Amino acid sequence: MSRFIDKTLAEIVEYIKDAVFSERYARQRGFLQGIEPAIKFISFMILIIATIFARHLHTIAIFFALSLILASVSLIPLRFYLPRILFFIPLFTGIIALPYIFNIFQPYEGTPLVVLYDFHHLINIPLLRPFSRIEITREGVLWASIFLARVTTAVSFAILLMLSTRWSDLVGALERLRFPRVFTMIMSMTYRYIFLLLDIVAKMLFSRKSRTVGRESSISSWKLNAGIVGALFLKSYDMSEALYLAMLSRGFNGTVSSKHSDPDNDNGVGFKSYLFVTVISLFCISSLLMEVI
Repeated sequence: MSRFIDKTLAEIVEYIKDAVFSERYARQRGFLQGIEPAIKFISFMILIIATIFARHLHTIAIFFALSLILASVSLIPLRFYLPRILFFIPLFTGIIALPYIFNIFQPYEGTPLVVLYDFHHLINIPLLRPFSRIEITREGVLWASIFLARVTTAVSFAILLMLSTRWSDLVGALERLRFPRVFTMIMSMTYRYIFLLLDIVAKMLFSRKSRTVGRESSISSWKLNAGIVGALFLKSYDMSEALYLAMLSRGFNGTVSSKHSDPDNDNGVGFKSYLFVTVISLFCISSLLMEVI
């Protein structure tokens, strides 16, 4: 139980530390920090869509190199940026893409690279003959590599957008882009109260740890953990009810008025933002056209 609590508390501290560092980088005077949030959001959506439609590894590699360049000129350290895109994302994406390197998923096409097992003497039926060998195909490896690179690059742009933009500015950008008000309100409140829930979880775990004496069995530990999860669910539900009643008592009618700074009013920021989205659009179009040519 103590090991579970210590690990959970460490994860909570790490999450809050990452959030604090993300806000710190978003407040720096880097290149992307000077781009108007709404135009920056559009630009990164263009980059993500272009990455999804890219069909060759060298094109995706160019997009990934662009994300590294943008991170560097935005004063975001690569030692902070790279681990967030090169560890968990390739791991889970690789698990999804790994089966497709085998000929079992494409038995009637593909050039074999490595034959893992051959049992043609057991299967001699013409229709089932492609299944008589388990092998790694060149087309499967290429497809898995492109899929992995495409997802990693697209996620790198999304993470770069989050690191270079404060959450309040991003929500304000979505409002200016005419996203549904309910959607932006839920995003804003979720981000604000997730830290409150983390604080509640930390206090519950500290309270449980201070009352634990000696070692507990695994079954007893999991029962206590289940109780903590259930108590947290009930507490969050009560908190949401109390929050909604508090909003109604203060005149809430389904809309929330928000004030966000308009970077276009700053010196030169408007021109810089429009130039950025123009250059990004031309870069994506030319990169995709190069694949066709």
